Amino acid sequence: MNVRLALTSAFCASLIGVLYTFAYYQLLFDFSTVLPIWKIAFGLISFTLIVWYVHLAFLKLFKQNPTFWFGLTFSSITFVSILYPMMKRVYVDASEFYPGFVIPLHFLPVLMFFTFHQLYPQK
Repeated sequence: MNVRLALTSAFCASLIGVLYTFAYYQLLFDFSTVLPIWKIAFGLISFTLIVWYVHLAFLKLFKQNPTFWFGLTFSSITFVSILYPMMKRVYVDASEFYPGFVIPLHFLPVLMFFTFHQLYPQK
């Protein structure tokens, strides 16, 4: 188990997500009443750690190409998960900007996991 991979990925996903959120709130529209920054940070950390645990399960379940199957599965799940913010009704001004705000956040955990996966090879 490579805990450094999990912690590095989670920290970077959270950091990038918080910076993106702060910039979005300053430049376009402040959705902090609907989605505060602390929830984004906590959600990104939590989901990235879940991604890491599921990858460990894939390493034990699949003998051939476990990272490929993991990537295919989580990329598909992430892509399907963007349907939720597109269907969610947000009752604030400029609610049409909400999907464009949250959709990039859905891809950060998997993106950061695969970014740092190469630095921390599995033993």
